[in-house]
Order: sequence, then C-alpha cells, then structure tokens
Amino acid sequence: MDKEFTYPNIADGIKAVTTAGTAVALVTASTLCRMVIIQARPENTGVIVVGASTVVASQTTRRGIALVPGQFVTLRVTDLANLYLDSTVSGEGVSFVYFNN
Repeated sequence: MDKEFTYPNIADGIKAVTTAGTAVALVTASTLCRMVIIQARPENTGVIVVGASTVVASQTTRRGIALVPGQFVTLRVTDLANLYLDSTVSGEGVSFVYFNN
C-alpha cells in the first residue's frame, strides 16, 4: 500500500457561486487537508473555475482550472481555505471530497 496516498480521514462538502464573476472561497475557515477532489456539479450549465483568490471564470480573462459540468480535478493542498471558485452562471457550484491525517 502506498502510504503517501493513504489518509485516515475523509470529509465532503458543496459550494455554490452566488454571483457569477465573483470569486468565493471554497470554505470559510481554515480546513487542513492533504488532497481534495472537486467536481463541477453535473446539473451546472456553465463553467466553474478553481484557483487562487485571483480566479476568473469569464472566458476572455479566465484564470484557474476550468471545469465543465461533471468534470473534476484532484489537487494536493494543505488548506481548503486557499482555494477559490468562480462561475460563468450564478448559483452553480461544486461538490468536493477532501482527505487528511
């Protein structure tokens, strides 16, 4: 078994972008982790972008990792509070699962 990718604790959550074009933090408080899997909700109609606080979903100035509905990204991060989302459609969002020690 590869201990580097074995974590004893798992948790999950959801987050929506209330207003398209406005970056929102994935979580509101520091949440330590080792890895997170973020999936754009399959029922979304637009694009969700994941990145730092400077994330932008608008196609002309996009910054971050763009996810179409149902697509996911796996990131190795130490704190979920460092991740932000933006959306091209208000009210759309993500589901996420994170792992820690």
